[in-house]
Amino acid sequence: MLINKIKDELNCHANDFQELLSSQKDVSVSFKQSDLQFVMKSQGSVEIKQASIDVKYQLCKIQQAQCLQQQIKLPSKFLLDVRFSVPYSNLVGISVSKDNRLFVCNHFNSSLFVMSDKGKTLETVQMDGKQWGIAMEEDKNTVWVTLPQKQSVQSVDMLTMKKRRLIKVPSCDSHLYVYGIAIIDEQIAVGGFGKIHIISKTGDLKKSLEVGKSLVYSISVGHTHQLYYAQADTGKSTLKSVKLDGTIASICAEGIENMTDFKSDKLGNVYILESTSSNLKLFSFENKSLKTILTSKDGLKGPYGLAFSKDFSKLFISNCTAGEILVFLCNQK
Repeated sequence: MLINKIKDELNCHANDFQELLSSQKDVSVSFKQSDLQFVMKSQGSVEIKQASIDVKYQLCKIQQAQCLQQQIKLPSKFLLDVRFSVPYSNLVGISVSKDNRLFVCNHFNSSLFVMSDKGKTLETVQMDGKQWGIAMEEDKNTVWVTLPQKQSVQSVDMLTMKKRRLIKVPSCDSHLYVYGIAIIDEQIAVGGFGKIHIISKTGDLKKSLEVGKSLVYSISVGHTHQLYYAQADTGKSTLKSVKLDGTIASICAEGIENMTDFKSDKLGNVYILESTSSNLKLFSFENKSLKTILTSKDGLKGPYGLAFSKDFSKLFISNCTAGEILVFLCNQK
């Protein structure tokens, strides 16, 4: 904290020191002998020469460890690695930590599951109701989940595994639920009926974005700071996004059936789950195409949630009513 506080002052000192060095001169004094015919009149003169000092100095920033530019690699092929069941569960939203712990929402009862990527149950947190959507703030050791029937969100401390108080989502009618969730600009975006509510982490309503008259099942933050949203109960729909100013844009013109969850990568591609047809589709941002990459033949059976590991080396998909998780290894290009 001290170094961070004085870093600007150190940078100023470094710049001042560099300017000081460049202005310094190497001064030498030498005797210049006169011709013999002027010996009686003068003993000579003093000559002053100046030359730049050859002192090598490197700025502090140059001496610091430099960030390496990592090439972005994206999944190209998927190979089923592990398949495991979770008793007494309807598995929906998934989020994955840096150490590959799975936080899996359960719409069967109040148990939020924390599991290894091999299927071992590490923790079970008893929430205040059935869960649906999940968003992770790993730098704050916090996961946020929606409790649809409570019209609320609730957070869990990832270190202590203790749940925190319920936060009621404002402006929700008594008969409506909340489903999708995402974190944007240190605020929470929550999907309701025909709206995405932007609330503070203490529950204050900031704004409500109108997105059409159906439930928002899933929300994901896009690479250009927009919110993708899925409305699964509309049957066939198109992939759309909305900005925080309320501007809606159509991302993909092709119809997608019962879109329940999706994730975008750093290049703007979107991986989309279709629950009824049990497909995983990929929307390519580069050529605006939509193609199927996983089907029921690959083990998908009513999928409701998906997540990638932080390095995109693994893909996790939840088969809701089957109560199972599929783990795919991703070959990257």
